[in-house]
Amino acid sequence: MDLIRRLDKIVQKDKENNPKYLIDVIKSDFFYLINNYFEVNFEDIALDIQPKDNSYEIIVNCIGDRMKLAKTLPE
Repeated sequence: MDLIRRLDKIVQKDKENNPKYLIDVIKSDFFYLINNYFEVNFEDIALDIQPKDNSYEIIVNCIGDRMKLAKTLPE
């Protein structure tokens, strides 16, 4: 069984058993990534996963209060 079909079965099984858990896990990963660049609240992240043919469309909407300044090395 190829990797895409196996992943598809895992995602489908997780979505069937507990779709909110899968969405929360992905939202958590996204939160830790985007929080490096913007001030965001976890509750302000909306995520939706839709199957499309042999793939998935993942839609993420997020509201950030402000952009974080990049840290620079002292001169």
